Amino acid sequence: MRKELTQTLRDKRLFGILLVAPFIQLIVLGYAATTEVKDIALAIRDNDRSFHSREFVRALGSSGYFKTSFLDGPGTDDAGALVSGRAGLVVVIPPGFSAHIFRNEQSPIQVLVDGSDSNFAVHGLNYISKAVRQYSSELVRKQMDALISIRYVNQNSVQMGSAGRPAASELPASFRLPSVTAETRVWYNPELTSRFYMVPGVMGVLLLVTTMIVSAMALVKEREQGTMEQIIVTPLRGGELIAGKLLPFVVIGFVEITLALPVMLYIFEVPFRGSFLLIYALSGLFLLTTTGLGLLVSTLARTQQQAMLVSAFFIMMPFVLLSGFIFPVENMPYAIRCAAQVLPLKYYLTIVRGIFLKGAGMAELWPDALVLLVIGVGIFSVAAMRFRRRLE
Repeated sequence: MRKELTQTLRDKRLFGILLVAPFIQLIVLGYAATTEVKDIALAIRDNDRSFHSREFVRALGSSGYFKTSFLDGPGTDDAGALVSGRAGLVVVIPPGFSAHIFRNEQSPIQVLVDGSDSNFAVHGLNYISKAVRQYSSELVRKQMDALISIRYVNQNSVQMGSAGRPAASELPASFRLPSVTAETRVWYNPELTSRFYMVPGVMGVLLLVTTMIVSAMALVKEREQGTMEQIIVTPLRGGELIAGKLLPFVVIGFVEITLALPVMLYIFEVPFRGSFLLIYALSGLFLLTTTGLGLLVSTLARTQQQAMLVSAFFIMMPFVLLSGFIFPVENMPYAIRCAAQVLPLKYYLTIVRGIFLKGAGMAELWPDALVLLVIGVGIFSVAAMRFRRRLE
């Protein structure tokens, strides 16, 4: 026991990983780990442009559930807003919305929901239904207050109900109250099957685990066994050595994708609406970041044990929990959301889920692909410079 404790205390890197990393993760993940959905991106197309439609939009914005924006282009932009991720819900207010309310009729609106994430879709539908009910209740209250003020109430001695309003049983048979009804359509995952959202994400996580951890362990193992010195004395340049060590893991990554696709399509029956060529091309960008991370870890760790702990504590857990794989990034505190913007897994999950469920193409995914490329080049460049320095 004394020997193990002494060895652990002498290894400052290992001691820091064992004590400091869990403490930091407890604080960060305590804020980040939440399944609540709030501040939903809501795009609104107002085709009525009336007083009541503006009041309805104001009510949606003040409900506390949504961050509203407006769509002014052609109707095809409704689908584009959902595919690109600019909006999770689209509300379309039809012409005649205000006229129905003036006639004390039901006034329908259309709600388009991004159903790729079933948890998000359920919460979004609940929130929009609650906001619509609140607005309808406000319309009814105003109508009942107006009814009190007309002489018909006093002249016919209508029985008064609670809050000084006419009782519903005493109202004329022809009397109607206005209301707003939401006609919802769930896109991309109409049955709200959760595995359609999770299984493509699992493929991204498995790629991260295998290519990053295995490449890091392989490089550290060379150093531990003393074979790295034998490789250094060969005529290989630094770049050739890095390419020779990492390209096999890139090939393994593509093989894993090839094996995973039939499992996802035929066993889990995940719909595939996009391009196979695109998913392979953008997966290559992600493999650039994972192998770069493996190379970087190999320059930070001296032993395979350290490499495994660094990979697990500082890369695997933050990447999985802060990337949107389980918990929505939008609901995390501002500081954590900022940190999540540099996680390559976050952008790869958006790409994979978009290709599978939404049929997204390069026109919608190029911002995520560009960020993934920049992050990958940055990580790989830093790792390569540190690795060459270690060789020298």
